[in-house]
Amino acid sequence: MSVLQHLHRNSQRISQWLFPEHCRSCGVVGAALCSACASDWPRLPDEVCSYCALPLQTNGDCSVCSVEAPPYDHVYTHFVYAEPLSTAILTWKFHQHLDWTRALAQTWAESWGDQAPSRPECLLPVPLHARRLRERGYNQSLLLARYWGKRWHIPVRPAVLRRRRNTRHQTGLSAAARRENLDAAFNLRGKLPAHVAIVDDVMTTGTTAAQLAELLRQGGVQRIDIWVLARALREMVPTHA
Repeated sequence: MSVLQHLHRNSQRISQWLFPEHCRSCGVVGAALCSACASDWPRLPDEVCSYCALPLQTNGDCSVCSVEAPPYDHVYTHFVYAEPLSTAILTWKFHQHLDWTRALAQTWAESWGDQAPSRPECLLPVPLHARRLRERGYNQSLLLARYWGKRWHIPVRPAVLRRRRNTRHQTGLSAAARRENLDAAFNLRGKLPAHVAIVDDVMTTGTTAAQLAELLRQGGVQRIDIWVLARALREMVPTHA
């Protein structure tokens, strides 16, 4: 270990001693999100669609994906977008609580245990339009991608996907309105490897994922995974077109 590495490690230990980590949910000392609060996150059942991660009654794919597979290959998440996780995500995303970043990203990563998601060759955060990025001050998808990329040594390429139209918020829109809202909203800049993962905070109908995946397919990408914190279940029919 070099002198600089030794000094850095010691400074981290001193910082942790002076400013111990507190659970973002309950405040207990010890972790960004304690095990008790993490266990309160609602989980998907064991049987989910192999493509879109919606719950199933039996093994296989959902009624939509079994007829027409989406342009992406697999959605990786264990969690349902419901309380208390949904409030945590909204607080982090819209109210400048960036201290939630590590709690959310780390808990998602640790949920896989020894079975980490299939490793893509790069991570692509869902882009924000420049105007919305200025208003919010950060892209929550990029924050997740950077954490997961560092954890699993995967390059993050935020400049490859670009949102060229400042679209309306998708919240509350029907599936058809979501498709219209995102029509020609993105473009692709630069070449990509054969296997990539799109990173986002929540997947609802799958419209955003499908739009981006179709664009990446046109760019020659062979496998496209979706890494999201949580899967929304209120709209049970995913949108692939």
